Amino acid sequence: MGLEELLAEAGGMGRFQVINLCIVFIGKIFCGWSMFQMTFAGIVPDFHCETEGGPGHEALPSNVTLNSCSVPRNTSDPTSENLDCVTYNFTGPYKTVMKDFSLVCDQSWIKGAVTSIQMAGLMVGCVSAGQIGDAVGRWKTNFLFVIMLSLSNISAAFSPDWEVFAACRFFIGLGIGGVLVSSFILVLEFLPTKWRPLTSAAPSWTIGVSLFALSSYLLQDWRKLHLLCGACGLIQVPLLFFVPESLRWLTVKGHIERAEATIDKMARWNGRPHVSRAKETLQAVYEEEKNAREKSQRYTYLDIMRPWSTAKITLIMCYHWFAYSLAYYGISFGISDLAGNFFVNVFFMGLLETPFQIATFYTNNKVGRKLSAFPFVVLALGCSVGCMILEITDGGSQTITALSLVARTGISIPWYVIQTWGNELYPTVIRNLSYGASNTAARISGILAPILINFEDRMLMSYGIMAGFIAVDAVLILLLPETKGRELPDRINQTDFTTVVESEAQGMKSVDYSAKKKSGQNNYGSSQTVEHPDFGGKQGFREKVAYVNHSVNLSDEQDQKSTQANGEARSPNNQEEHSINVRL
Repeated sequence: MGLEELLAEAGGMGRFQVINLCIVFIGKIFCGWSMFQMTFAGIVPDFHCETEGGPGHEALPSNVTLNSCSVPRNTSDPTSENLDCVTYNFTGPYKTVMKDFSLVCDQSWIKGAVTSIQMAGLMVGCVSAGQIGDAVGRWKTNFLFVIMLSLSNISAAFSPDWEVFAACRFFIGLGIGGVLVSSFILVLEFLPTKWRPLTSAAPSWTIGVSLFALSSYLLQDWRKLHLLCGACGLIQVPLLFFVPESLRWLTVKGHIERAEATIDKMARWNGRPHVSRAKETLQAVYEEEKNAREKSQRYTYLDIMRPWSTAKITLIMCYHWFAYSLAYYGISFGISDLAGNFFVNVFFMGLLETPFQIATFYTNNKVGRKLSAFPFVVLALGCSVGCMILEITDGGSQTITALSLVARTGISIPWYVIQTWGNELYPTVIRNLSYGASNTAARISGILAPILINFEDRMLMSYGIMAGFIAVDAVLILLLPETKGRELPDRINQTDFTTVVESEAQGMKSVDYSAKKKSGQNNYGSSQTVEHPDFGGKQGFREKVAYVNHSVNLSDEQDQKSTQANGEARSPNNQEEHSINVRL
């Protein structure tokens, strides 16, 4: 019995898992809200140039002073000297950071800089959350970053200047990164195999984006938006005390009594009886992990880069996150530069992806991770190319906005799939590290997004950059191994296993032999299934999914017996390594 079986005996997907998911993912709602507050705070309302010692906008036509950084001393003389603006008279009801701190003209660069500072904080949060989560636990890490996110939002509301505001946005980014990493892993490690895609299908992020659109439309004040977001985020703090520490983390770290208490709590909440042999199973998993640790160093980010098979997956996953982040945040942060009403665009930006995000839960289990992600990547690529064509042919700004929102949705869906998919490729002991590394790649991309993607000045180039990255991603996504139906590995030596699907046994039990030659000249193929006559069984016996990870070195005598059982002639001198999956 392993941890997956313990989860099944304790109720599998029950009330315990639902309550935990709802509580923990409250934090992701306010991550989405917090992330995009800069899209409103960075809006530049129309303004008129005010000069000193010369004519201001009262003495000049409004079309001369409107959104101008300097005005001519004499409008009838084009050769007359220009007067620089001393102050700016902003119009419109929006209270934004750009308006309050007059961040226009020679200070317009600050908008992109603050966004990049926020994304830098996000990167630091992702990296630190991975290490802290593996060291002190998923729950403590999540609690710490939830507090940080809320307090940073509240502090930002009282910023006296843009420098303090930028510092607060850094810590907001730090909190977002930490919450995203820790909350995802905390929930994932309590879910059975079938329900793991729910972690990425839950629309908490999109709910947060939609709430931001609604609150910004109602308040239209960046200070009130930050204050409301921070205050609402604190609601989650007392609720987190109902959520226990990750069962898998407790087990591999040797906290057996706490892990056993968590199993008992899970069983009670799910209406199941006490789980027998829980302590023995937990102890066995811990001993295996302890033996593995004694033979190796403490797990660090180097462990997700070795051996080469793991390094290849890590590099591909990091590229996925980089490409998705670049396109996703490039479109999101540039939403105010697209045609149409800002609030409507932001609302549909969050709403459009919600049904597709929920649908990924079904498609992940039905057709697998790869087919759930690949069609949407192609959709995003097509929309990006379409925007390029429309920009060249002047095909209409409203159509470009619509295709941009669809492209963003096409990027977000495979990103949700990748979050589950990527975590299934790593064992518990380095899962937080791998998720943190992927997040780091995304945050580096997020820092670059405001610089590389600029719809106001370089729309054609921006969509060209996105299309290039997405095209490469479409190829790489086909190289990742499918994980549909696999158990979540707990130890590093568990990551190379074969999945056996549920089937019906009628009279005989089936044995899968996956053989890889170590020596000898005959090649028997990588996988074969035989009906073994020595195994009996009752007709109609329904099998559970059995995962057996054995590496068997057959002696000459054993090799001969295996040869007879399969009806094949093999040389007794050949020694082979067999990965045997027995359907019991």
